[in-house]
Amino acid sequence: MNLLNKHLLRTTSGPFVFGFCVVTFVLMIDILYRYVELFVTRGVSFWTATEVLILSLGHMFALSIPMAVLIGVLMGVGQLAADHEITAMKASGIGLYALLRPLLGGALVLTLAMTAYNHYVLPEWNHKLANLLYDIKHVRPMMEIREQLFTELNDRITIYVKRKDEKTNRIEQVIILEKDGPGDIAPTMTTAAWGTIVPLHDSNTMRIELHDGEIHDLPDDNDLARYTITRFNSHNLHIKDMERNLQASNRTSRGDREMNLTALLEAAGREAEERRKTESRSRELSGSLAQRQWSLLDPRTRGELLGRQRSTEAPDLAQRRNLLKGTRQEARRAARSAGFQENVVRSQRARENSYMVEFHKKFAIPVACLVFVLLGLPMAVSTARSGRGVSLSLALGLYLVYYLFLIGGEKLADRGRLDPALAMWMANASLTLIGIPVLLRTVKESSLFSFTLRPRADGSGTGETD
Repeated sequence: MNLLNKHLLRTTSGPFVFGFCVVTFVLMIDILYRYVELFVTRGVSFWTATEVLILSLGHMFALSIPMAVLIGVLMGVGQLAADHEITAMKASGIGLYALLRPLLGGALVLTLAMTAYNHYVLPEWNHKLANLLYDIKHVRPMMEIREQLFTELNDRITIYVKRKDEKTNRIEQVIILEKDGPGDIAPTMTTAAWGTIVPLHDSNTMRIELHDGEIHDLPDDNDLARYTITRFNSHNLHIKDMERNLQASNRTSRGDREMNLTALLEAAGREAEERRKTESRSRELSGSLAQRQWSLLDPRTRGELLGRQRSTEAPDLAQRRNLLKGTRQEARRAARSAGFQENVVRSQRARENSYMVEFHKKFAIPVACLVFVLLGLPMAVSTARSGRGVSLSLALGLYLVYYLFLIGGEKLADRGRLDPALAMWMANASLTLIGIPVLLRTVKESSLFSFTLRPRADGSGTGETD
């Protein structure tokens, strides 16, 4: 059986390497498409462009290895079946489970190796790549900002835009949260209908020119009376030291894809703690407003709030109008404050989700190697007579489904519409639920070919089954 395992692994290793090279090349085309315009128009040197491509291979490897496993199983086992080696094994009493064990063993080794790679190697490659992209991001600040997602420009400023135009640097439906410090749970919120991003290369600053918006400033002491709203037709926000935050020599902060597993859990925990504080603060504000409104309606406390002596008499018409006006103003102020707090919570939850998505992704993608073995083995046996072209097409189609599940789940989780764990694991779970019944059915049907007929002459022969 040891010889059989070696033969099986040797047969599938060639298609595995072939699939790895093909998938990596396909992914490189996407990277080239994303960067070639910037390289040509911005005059980036050939060596810098080459270094960017080499560092970009880091996350390509993480995606291409599971696909290569699927191609290796489909083409390798399919070739064995086409050469009738599978039939010979069945006739010798060797079932498909005997073929499955070494394939799962090899996939398990790759899973563990990829998990270690995602924890130790990939974050460092991504960090070096992010630092190397400083020149591009400096002249194209729009690369930092993504549509319909909260993007951290630095440790203090987070921006959200609904739409952006790469050519004109125009942004629409803008929300900017600006913290005074790391522990600030009530950042200043600036909203605008539209704006323009202008890089100031000489002063190492990025200017955001905003139009038709408001600035919401809420103090830290939960005092609604000091909650201010400033409306503007035009307002400029300057973000300094953009170079320092992106340079390799000075940039110490890391994005979610530049963190290992431990750092991701710590970052998600910090965001969750800040979100809980903000939600608690919002509940306190709502409670204080409700208490104040009730006090205005209660005759025992109304006079004190209005600056008069305690009175149990019903208010006259003028007092009622003043009470109604004051209550209405308080309600509008509370509504604005609630909207402000909601945006802060949404930003914190989005960052927390992005960290947890990346955490689960570092496990889910390696486990796909095992899933593709479970699904690939019965597919290879069933399509053995169709040729390698069909096997390769099946592999590409199956991986496309997996990739769409992965990317779609990540986007839904980043927007808070799906739990990060469910988003990253639903592709593996779905394919496993399909693969196990298919494998069992293939094994059951293959048992028809895994026995020898009893001799009719003397009846002394015995047949073997799986």
